Order: sequence, then structure tokens, then C-alpha cells
Amino acid sequence: MPAQALYLKYRPRTFDEIEGQEHIRTTLKNAIALGRVAHAYLFAGPRGTGKTTTARILAKAVNCLSENADKPCNACAVCQAINEERMLDLIEIDAASNTSVEDVRDLRDKVDFRPGEAKYKVYIVDEIHMLSTAAFNALLKTLEEPPPHVIFVLATTDPQKIPATVISRVQRFDFRRLTLKEIITRLNEIAAKENLQVEPAAIEAIARQATGAMRDAESLLDQLMSCGSGEITLTQVQGVLGAASQQIVGDLVARLAEKDVAQGLAIIANAVDNGADPRQLAREIVEYLRGLLLLKAGSGDALTLTAETQTEMTQRAGQFSADQVVRAIRLFNQAAFELRSSAHPTLPLEIALVEATLEEASAPRAIAPVAPPPQSSKPPSRAATAPQASTAASNPVSSAPPPNIVESVDSEPTAGAVGGLTVDALHEGWDRVLARVRPYNKTAEALLRDVEPIKVEGDLVYLGFHYQTHADRFEKQANGKAVIEKALAEVFRQKCRVKCVLSPKKAKLKAVAEDPVIRAAVSQLGAQITEIHSEGAA
Repeated sequence: MPAQALYLKYRPRTFDEIEGQEHIRTTLKNAIALGRVAHAYLFAGPRGTGKTTTARILAKAVNCLSENADKPCNACAVCQAINEERMLDLIEIDAASNTSVEDVRDLRDKVDFRPGEAKYKVYIVDEIHMLSTAAFNALLKTLEEPPPHVIFVLATTDPQKIPATVISRVQRFDFRRLTLKEIITRLNEIAAKENLQVEPAAIEAIARQATGAMRDAESLLDQLMSCGSGEITLTQVQGVLGAASQQIVGDLVARLAEKDVAQGLAIIANAVDNGADPRQLAREIVEYLRGLLLLKAGSGDALTLTAETQTEMTQRAGQFSADQVVRAIRLFNQAAFELRSSAHPTLPLEIALVEATLEEASAPRAIAPVAPPPQSSKPPSRAATAPQASTAASNPVSSAPPPNIVESVDSEPTAGAVGGLTVDALHEGWDRVLARVRPYNKTAEALLRDVEPIKVEGDLVYLGFHYQTHADRFEKQANGKAVIEKALAEVFRQKCRVKCVLSPKKAKLKAVAEDPVIRAAVSQLGAQITEIHSEGAA
């Protein structure tokens, strides 16, 4: 017979044994004591936070035969039957595999039968959001007015998919992720009962890996117990998780602060060669950088660190600006997602490291204002001075200094940077504009690759998009236009405004394609539009 899993062996049997969820425990205990138990509940929250366990405890409490106010007693016949999973009046249904209307109709036909042993029949429907729309509709009336001997407990990890008509018929309880301290406390209790020696650093690593899910933490501890040594060390935890040591992550961030790309890439390669999982390494780097950000923001109390580690991280945080830390977090967080489908196991990490060490292109350097031309030794005539004074008096804005312009980081100026901007200059420098856009928004850079500059009117640049939806997206969203305008200013060293329109070529092609004759030729004869000639063209 296989060994019982730890999360089943040490499953809470009373409300007081449930870690966290204080608001739910208190409400349910008071409802039972006051006789105000509802006919239907919705337990929503992430996996491993105690939804089904709480539903089972609620089923015991409402049916407990004990006269004591503190229920369940876990000693009466009903409590023991539920603990031993032989109570026929506790029905657990997996909605993920019973999604149809026929399944709900079968449930609806059976709820009228009275319980055999207990006072209430309790239906626990797990993953209720998996029901089809028709199944939800079939359940509504029964859920609103069930027989007096029936209690429904619906559990879900995705409450957004549940219709509002269902939510309005139940009492909703939202389960939160457990804190690191709560998980550590529970794991220490289990380790003591199992006579298991676990290093404090190993317990903390297990708790962090669980990300707020108690069941995940207990399953990982159960897996580590199979090592057979009777003692669980941090090295064993890192080996199972494919995690890198805190020292490796700290050294990598130190190289990032020093902008030492070569050493940083070497650290990544060595860590992966020694068994570290690239995605896990990316998550640990993000977690470390998050700690630096909290320390810089004065919220170091939110971190659970030893005094030595906190001192080291505080010193390292002084090597970064807040903007650099935020940018690095975004890059490595994006790398963690890209690693799922990367053809090379470490490429997204390496790219994130290189990009994080580069200077941000968004930091334009202002040129010093141009010095005024030297004054002639000959004083200006009274006639020439008077109109100027009059103009300055009538238009005070004209006397203000000219706005700063931004300087391109390129060693050579782009054509058109001095003087008026032209369409030819835009075409010539368009690749450089895209290079400026990419660090801010890779999606925008991809969409802009099909854009063609159409014309320039003063400081207004018309950009032609192949699709009207793309033009509308950039035109209506201020952030999209701001990215393009900033990139243009950096490349051409002058401020520009942008107007996003449909490309004239595409507009003409669309108009031709909608012509009834052309449409008939394309659909019936298989013709294709390859080129459009204007009237009078050769």
C-alpha cells in the first residue's frame, strides 16, 4: 500500500487547525454557533489554500452530534465517518469531469432524497467554474431554493468564470495565499511530528517555492523526505528545485551593478551547467531584485532576511538607482516567461543581463542652450530697436528661451537632423527609430516595422500603417504615440509630433478590392491584385 501523502495525513480536522484564513474561520464558527448556516457557499481562492478542507470541516460541524458549542468534535459517529471518508451524506463532485446539463439534472434529482445518517446532506462541488453555461442555468433554481436538508459548498480557483446569477445565490468567501511565516510554522510542526531534521534555510526555501500554497509546500517536503538521510539540507532542496544558491544570485546581481557582462554571462553558464534550472534562476533573480527595490523604498521590514543578508543587500542596493532596479526586474521577469518556449535554455536570461547593463535610451541629454550671437560694437539704431521692443511687449512668449532639444547618442548625425526633416531622411533613419522603440515596447516595435513615413508638415510627421486598426491603436493611445515621438526626437535631434493614418497604398488597394467587378474577378476567377496604376500612367 502506498504511503499516505503528508498533505492528507496532516489535513486539518477543526477550524482552529486551518492556517491563515482567520476571517473565514471566525465567520463560519459564529454562524454554526448562532444557527445561521447558509444553504450555499462559494469558496474561491488559489490552489492549496484550504478550500476543500474547510468545506469538509463545515460538513462535519453542521452534522456533529456533540452537545458542545465548539464543533466539530471529531469523536462522534458522524465526525469519524467523515474523517474515514465513508459518510454517504457527504457528496464530493468534480465539476471538471461532470460539466454537462445531464450531470446537473442527475444531481438535481437526487437532492430531494433525505440524508441517511446525518442531519444535512452536504454537496461539495469542486472547480465549479468548469460547468457549461447550460449546466449553470440548470443549477440555478436548485441552488436558490434547495431542500432544507441540503447544503451546497462550491469551490473554485477562477471565480471570474462563474455567472453573476450563481454568485448572487451564495455566500462568497475568498481564500488568500498563505504568508511565508504561516507556511514555515506549519512545515516545522510536520517535521517535528515526523522526527525529521530540517535546516531553517531549507524550510524557508521550501516555503518560498510554494508561493502561498500550503499543499505545494507539504508535497515538496514529502518529496524531500524520500532522500532517506533523516535530515533535509538547503543543498538538497536546491538540487530538487534546480535552484541556484543565494551566493550565486548575489554575485550575478553584483556583476549587473558593475556592468560586467562577461562575468555575468559566465555565472549564468556555470549555474546552469551545475544543474540550476534557468526559469528557477530567473525567478530567484527577480526575487532578489525585488528585495533591493523594497530596501531602496524603505520597506525592508517586509522581507524575511537574516541580519547578515540584509546588510549585504542594503549595500548592494546602494549601487543601483530605483529606475535601474525596476528596469532589471522587468527584463528578468520577461525572461522567465520567454524561457518556456526558448530554443536555447539560457538565451533569454543572457539577453536580459546584457540589456540591463546597457544605458537606457530614454535618458536624453540636453544640449546647453546656444549662445547668443556676439553683439556688434555699433549700437543699433533707434528705428530698429523700437519695433523689437514693441514686439516683445506685445508677445512676451517670444522673449522666452528656446526649449531644449535632445541630443542623439549616435556618433554621426542622421541626415535631416539639422534643418527641416524630410521623408527621405525618415526612410533612411527608420531602422534606428525602431531600435529606440524596442527597449520600451517590443510589440510596438514589431507593428512599426510595416509603417512607412508619408509626409512631413513642419514638426508633424504622417506615418502610414498597413492596417487601420494598428493606426487607430497608436493614434488613440497616448503611450503609443509618445514612444514614437521620443524615438524620433532621439534620432533626428528635433521634436516631432506624429499623426497615424492608413497607408495611401493600402487605402487605394482596399478601395480597388471593394469594387464589384474586381471582387467578382477575385472570387469567381481566382484573380489577384498585383499592381495599381493611376490614370494617365504609362
